Amino acid sequence: MHPVNLITASITEKTLIPCEPKEELCCVTGQRGPCIPRKLGVLSSFTSQDVFAAPQSAWISVDAWQALKHRPERASSWYCDGREFRTLNRRAVRDMVLAGQYGDTWAAYATTSYKKHGSLWAIVNRSPRAVWRFEMLNVDCSDRVRLMEIWTRLNEELRAGFGRSLLETLDCPAFLLNKLGAARWLALEQWARPLIQSPLYRFLCYLLPSQEELKEGFDHAA
Repeated sequence: MHPVNLITASITEKTLIPCEPKEELCCVTGQRGPCIPRKLGVLSSFTSQDVFAAPQSAWISVDAWQALKHRPERASSWYCDGREFRTLNRRAVRDMVLAGQYGDTWAAYATTSYKKHGSLWAIVNRSPRAVWRFEMLNVDCSDRVRLMEIWTRLNEELRAGFGRSLLETLDCPAFLLNKLGAARWLALEQWARPLIQSPLYRFLCYLLPSQEELKEGFDHAA
């Protein structure tokens, strides 16, 4: 299964296809099924064709065509389980990740740029696997214990005074080092340095609450 199959199954108002489909090989999914000519859905200027499963095919499936035509698929973060396609803001992504409650088969995409076709990059999960696509990273959130360990520590450091950008880069300015103390900084760096390039760490940094949310009393353990 491909994410486009889940998305198209969830769309209630589908776009009228431009011609009668034929049984062919889909360039996007590599699946055989109802297709229309590729040129009707994918122009030569279309980026990301390198991730197509069958780039040599001159056909695109009706499912892939419908999914790529569905604007929220490329203009929002989203979750889809084949029954619903749900657009998400950052708070909603965070809520889903922390709750860890998904359908039996699903795909999800989190973006900060709102420029890419998330369905071309997302991973189809079957419980208990839980992999989010975050921009160009596959983030495995399946290990709930490990996820919550990192999340809890990041929030503790955030509340101690180490901001999101510092946690993302581990670049501590001198004034903050003087304010919070070298011992606290060295303990943080020793813990975070081996994690900083991991997709899970980077994703959880993105999901950290804003200063506004902290003022509102955001509970990181909720």
